[in-house]
Amino acid sequence: MNATPDPSRDPRDPRGLLGRVAGSVTGRMVDAVDDLVLDHVDVDALLERVDVNALLDRVDTTRLLDRVDVDRLLEQVDVDRLLDRVDVDRLAARIDVERLLAGVDLEAIVRRSGIPDIVAESTGRVAGSALDLARRQLVGLDVLVDSVVDRVVDLVLVRLLRRGGLERRNGPPALDIEGPVISDGVRMDVSGHYAGALSRAAALALDAVTIVTSYTIGYAGLDQLSKALLQRQLSGEYSSPVAATLLVVWGFLYVFGSLAVAGRTLGKAVVGLQVLARSGRPVTVPQALLRTLLLPLSAVLFGAGFLLAVVQRDNRSLHDLLAGTCVVYDWGERSALLPGPLSDFLTRTGARPGVEGGDART
Repeated sequence: MNATPDPSRDPRDPRGLLGRVAGSVTGRMVDAVDDLVLDHVDVDALLERVDVNALLDRVDTTRLLDRVDVDRLLEQVDVDRLLDRVDVDRLAARIDVERLLAGVDLEAIVRRSGIPDIVAESTGRVAGSALDLARRQLVGLDVLVDSVVDRVVDLVLVRLLRRGGLERRNGPPALDIEGPVISDGVRMDVSGHYAGALSRAAALALDAVTIVTSYTIGYAGLDQLSKALLQRQLSGEYSSPVAATLLVVWGFLYVFGSLAVAGRTLGKAVVGLQVLARSGRPVTVPQALLRTLLLPLSAVLFGAGFLLAVVQRDNRSLHDLLAGTCVVYDWGERSALLPGPLSDFLTRTGARPGVEGGDART
């Protein structure tokens, strides 16, 4: 079956020719009308009647951004010209710094930066180094004092009384200390050795200051509390006996509690000393109680009981002898070291703390 030909496509058909002519004329008229209309259109008035918000609501931002070539767009941006046109002063003036900082968690930022840990570690190292330096000087003075006392006692006992000299011991038997060793290549390690008289005296002085200071603060607080609750001051007519009694009780509790719990008081901890049983084992509660009760006994007769620590071969005071305790150097995690010059001198001369003439004393 043959399809009927389209007369509009036959160039010989007058109807097709007429259509093309009409279309050409119509197109020219439309173009002329478009130019005429556009010439009379007020673009500003037209834009004023445009609802921009409604227009933007109908824009599919996602599809629009998908069609944007960001790399090509950035290549067209002249950064230098853009920055030149930025008024930095005006921009900075419009920034609300307080509001900006209000939303910033500075504490979290500082904590995450690790600054507190660095400061704490640095401070701890500096404080530890300064404390160890003071301890080291005290240990060195202890060794020098022991050496002088040993020579004096040897002179009296050996040359005048024809008796054996003083034989000092290094440390308690349980610690099994043979003698000082070079710890860091320069200084001698005396950890666990019997503590000398000067270190013990420094610890005793620190404890006395601690007891008096803490007692004064506590007594003032109790005085204010009594005044507020009981309408009565402790610092009245009978303040001296009450104050003296409270001071003695507080001093006893401070020393006994510290020894029973930690084996050292605050003063001994600062100086680097530890109270042990005579064998070298940790001090027991009964020993701590007995040592605390006998401590005032060493203070009578102008402190004669404390002076025994200078001449005793294991540096024990009277209350240590009676309570079966001793005091040794203990700096915790760090080693108790002699000063470098003193260690070098002892090494060159062949002497050691607790050693006379190069031979170990027992």
